[in-house]
Amino acid sequence: MATAMAEAWMKTFPMEAKNKRSTGKSSRILDVPAFNNAWNIYRDTSMDIMKRFEYMSKCLDFNDKDTAAIKQSVEEFVAPNLEKILDHIYWEKLVNDPWLSRWFMDETGNISDEYVKVRRARQKIFILKIVECKWDEEFWNYVRWVGAVHVPIFGNEDLYIPMRLNLALWGYIHQYLFNLLAEAYKSEPEKLQKFTTAWTKLFWLIIDVYHIDYFAPWM
Repeated sequence: MATAMAEAWMKTFPMEAKNKRSTGKSSRILDVPAFNNAWNIYRDTSMDIMKRFEYMSKCLDFNDKDTAAIKQSVEEFVAPNLEKILDHIYWEKLVNDPWLSRWFMDETGNISDEYVKVRRARQKIFILKIVECKWDEEFWNYVRWVGAVHVPIFGNEDLYIPMRLNLALWGYIHQYLFNLLAEAYKSEPEKLQKFTTAWTKLFWLIIDVYHIDYFAPWM
């Protein structure tokens, strides 16, 4: 049964939910087996979010040991330091970054403290969902929805947050979290490696699902 996000995707791009065939013109890219297989994987996993998760998990070798490592790191470190992490990201990094700070400016070009608070609160909700470590359909549809509302496909017609800014934000969160973990576990290198490996895989999974609805070059 298709999820709400998958149904929305199929309504937006109805021709992309069907099997594609070569037109017989000079560029018959779909006749190339490797490309045709890649296209079928993209189409199928855009309509079934759990297929996407399973496929990407295999690609990244994201497994139960990684989930256990994330749970352990959350209990020992991330949860006790969550407010500190959020305060740093929003009140020290984002409002001072020459590119990312544009998200938080009002019509006068100044940082809107109230909007920063709103975005920080929403990011907290997102992170709290992540640290529950429930990799089910509800979670991945939520990740996909958060990404989709940043582009006109499912958000406001005049809203488009460039992918480079999303990647910059996630990249910085990744870097900052790892710096904190490196300091906290510098005397426990095996545990540090276990934690950072698991979080790296998870970040890539989130980034992939987050951006599913960013790609529509055929339109």
